[in-house]
Amino acid sequence: KRPTIRRARARRRRRIMSDKKAKKEKKEKKEKKEKRKSRDDAEGGGANGDEKRPKVHDDDDGGLKVHGTKSASSGAAPAPGTFPTSNTHVYMGNLAWTIDEKALKEAFKDCGEVASVNWFEEKATGKFLGAGVVEFTTPEGAAAAVKASGRVIHSRETPIRFWEKRGNTAEERAEQRKTQGKAEAKPMGEKPPGCYTLFMGNLNFQIDDDAIWKFFKDNAGVEPTTVRWLTNKDTGEFRGVGFADFADDEALEAAAKLNGTPCMGRPIRMDYQAPSNRG
Repeated sequence: KRPTIRRARARRRRRIMSDKKAKKEKKEKKEKKEKRKSRDDAEGGGANGDEKRPKVHDDDDGGLKVHGTKSASSGAAPAPGTFPTSNTHVYMGNLAWTIDEKALKEAFKDCGEVASVNWFEEKATGKFLGAGVVEFTTPEGAAAAVKASGRVIHSRETPIRFWEKRGNTAEERAEQRKTQGKAEAKPMGEKPPGCYTLFMGNLNFQIDDDAIWKFFKDNAGVEPTTVRWLTNKDTGEFRGVGFADFADDEALEAAAKLNGTPCMGRPIRMDYQAPSNRG
């Protein structure tokens, strides 16, 4: 019964966290809209123009035209950082909820062949966040897509920019699987008395409950009773670390042997977590 209660509590915590994050995102969206409106007014643009949705224009080939004169850098979502940019991956934002991979490939077939699409989704609920990273088969295709920033897809202008590499690209994951394995695993500390919990670090930011359960089941033949993810208190963003509880010493030790094993392309870092005194 105890594992069932723990899972129910974990689901309740995730639901509460999801509600808080949704409220925060709604507030931030409203603030961004107000700032954008103020900026447009200051630059001579009218408020009405910001409220209207752009229209889709068909060209002679039945494709989609680039709307207006929106520049490649005008809709970049996060501010560019210090990370190097990929020459085949591009970020696309402000995507309609109705978009799918087939429609996106069709909209950018004039730029080049799309190899893959990674949609951005809310971790707790799987809700689509209206953005994603699109991989083209050639650098020329990606460059053409960036030049087409502002193209209208499903009645929404799509800002496009080169995607910044943050240590988790497909190429790097493949290289990690070949070279790293468990070679660079940091030794775990001494197991505290009464410990049934493992700390998990260096996690892929796309990981979820199902993925970590499958990781332990496939590689160690055990399943955690509860999984808890650490998130930023202010933004709700996943911090790439978490905790996994196990039913007994045997299951805990079997799972601990996976320290340094690649999990979704990244060597998982684990250590024993001392039990809390909450009872």
